[in-house]
Amino acid sequence: MHRFYTCFAVIMVTLLQFASVVSAGSLDDYYLQQFGETRTLQLQKAILSVLPEAQKSARCGMPLKHGLKRDWNLLEQATQKVLAKQLALPTLSGTEQFVISAGGHYRVHYTDSGVDAPHMSDYTVGSTLIRGITYYTGLTSTSDWAATVAATFENIYAQYNTLGYQPAPVSSGTYDIYLNNQASLGYYGVTTSGNNVSSITYPNGVTSWIELDSSFTDPIFHPNTYSPLQSLQITAAHEYHHAIQYGYNYYFDIWYAEATSTWMEDELYDSVNQLYNYIPEWFSNSTKSLDLAVGADAVTTGAGYGRWIFNRYLAEKHGTDMIRSAWEKVGSLNSPGGYDIPMVPVLDSLLFATYSSTLSTDFFDFAKRIYTRDWTSHLSDTGNIPAYSPVTTYSTYPVSTNTVTLPHYSFAYYKFMPSAGAPANLNITVTGTSGIKATAFIKSSGGVITEYPFSAVAGTTVAVPGFSTSSEVVLLIANTTDTDNHTANFSTNGTSVPVTEPTGGTVYPPTAPVTPVNNGGGSSKSSSGCFIATAAYGSYLHPQVQLLRNFRDEHLLTNAPGRAFVACYYRLSPPLAAFIARHPLLRGVTRLILTPITCAVVHPAATGAGLLLAILILYRPLRRRVLKLVAVG
Repeated sequence: MHRFYTCFAVIMVTLLQFASVVSAGSLDDYYLQQFGETRTLQLQKAILSVLPEAQKSARCGMPLKHGLKRDWNLLEQATQKVLAKQLALPTLSGTEQFVISAGGHYRVHYTDSGVDAPHMSDYTVGSTLIRGITYYTGLTSTSDWAATVAATFENIYAQYNTLGYQPAPVSSGTYDIYLNNQASLGYYGVTTSGNNVSSITYPNGVTSWIELDSSFTDPIFHPNTYSPLQSLQITAAHEYHHAIQYGYNYYFDIWYAEATSTWMEDELYDSVNQLYNYIPEWFSNSTKSLDLAVGADAVTTGAGYGRWIFNRYLAEKHGTDMIRSAWEKVGSLNSPGGYDIPMVPVLDSLLFATYSSTLSTDFFDFAKRIYTRDWTSHLSDTGNIPAYSPVTTYSTYPVSTNTVTLPHYSFAYYKFMPSAGAPANLNITVTGTSGIKATAFIKSSGGVITEYPFSAVAGTTVAVPGFSTSSEVVLLIANTTDTDNHTANFSTNGTSVPVTEPTGGTVYPPTAPVTPVNNGGGSSKSSSGCFIATAAYGSYLHPQVQLLRNFRDEHLLTNAPGRAFVACYYRLSPPLAAFIARHPLLRGVTRLILTPITCAVVHPAATGAGLLLAILILYRPLRRRVLKLVAVG
């Protein structure tokens, strides 16, 4: 008996020690790690972390700063002390100098020394020669480069004024821009929110300041493809629109903020075209929601940045003023309990009230345009827009029933290639829940595209003639609602399986509240439904929440039992998550409970071996105890 309890105690202490390492300060470590500070949890990194995807390009630093301010009251005091500088005006590495722009709207801060000084001359990193600003621009002094930055922002100011945007609010006469080392952080630049002042037109608007990389010569910016001046131009256009966004309402939705700022790069500097590099990551992840959260992996998922092309569609259909109207509408709204204001309902409301459309209609038409490529603006750049990305390609027939489950506002393309055994005409049967829309296209051998829409998706069959002599047939299936987990199945032999309406309900408003700080916002909506994990870890973007979310998408939603489990979870978890979020002790306990689950997701074999070992250790003492009780009985 004594041995049993000893073994049990050893196992429990080991698990508790491991869980305490993972749960203590988990959100703190997320931000400390993201900002490159020294505190780390080595055990968590070694056991629970997965290798980050390689980042092929720099990105914007605004989402992380926005999240830090939003989550500030959830962090330990020691963490706040370390990270306070991230929300304060920057201090440059050398003696600070400044230049005022010719129009008087901007003060550009720079230094001639230290890591923040612009790289005017060529330099080497190891054996690699890095060209300086002088090589690309002919400018020879840091003051000349700072003056170029100031002139670029004045040009941007005039263009935004012409487009009808209100200028970014300032506390005093000029807007502050700092040139410092952003390349080491993987950023082009970052916009940080400031304070609410009486001169701001909108009640929830705040001031801000911008930091830009001082040189744009680091290889991360691909300077041989995009010169430092071009990188400056698109970064200034991008970041200053974030400053404008903060002026409308601090509580903006991050994904649309990035989608709009990225879109504006092309509207203001059409010849640079760097933003097209983000689109393939969205098209190859089209089964993820339009408003996918912008995390550290955004460059590789297309979250936010790649979504800018949706704004081009909206602008082509409704006019460029529609995008500004969306931001003006955000400016008129109050935060729902300290949250960032979800942009999907805002767009839907605006489209219905002002443009006699709906987001459902426009999203489906946009998904179709990805295939048809009938863009009507920036025509010289249409070739930069990548082709659609099919989820699966078929060349053997018939195709039996295949099922897809889609989160809100997402789509999937399926490609059918003619082959030796292909039928002359392709009959496609689609069965779907109420949020599903579908259409088929055939492309002739000469490249002519013809659409065959589905008037319904209730076991409906559409006949596509001429398949055997065509170039391809593609099937588009989309969830055009704000509700997750609408399901469809399709086949070419007339078979189908029953579908069940999703029970999770609309994904808005968010579930687990986070305490706002000053003019900071609350947590972005948990739009993909990881309610309890989000409540436990404090942030939808926490690495462990992302692990669980990916497990759900890749392993649970791909099969019927998994989908049933997720549907049950969506139905039962929101009220529990809201209760957990309000009680720090319960958040800690929940992290403790989630620890073995997260470990199992990352290392299933090792977890299984550990469980087997625990069973073997406990088996003999437990068996003796049971036999003794039976004998006594």
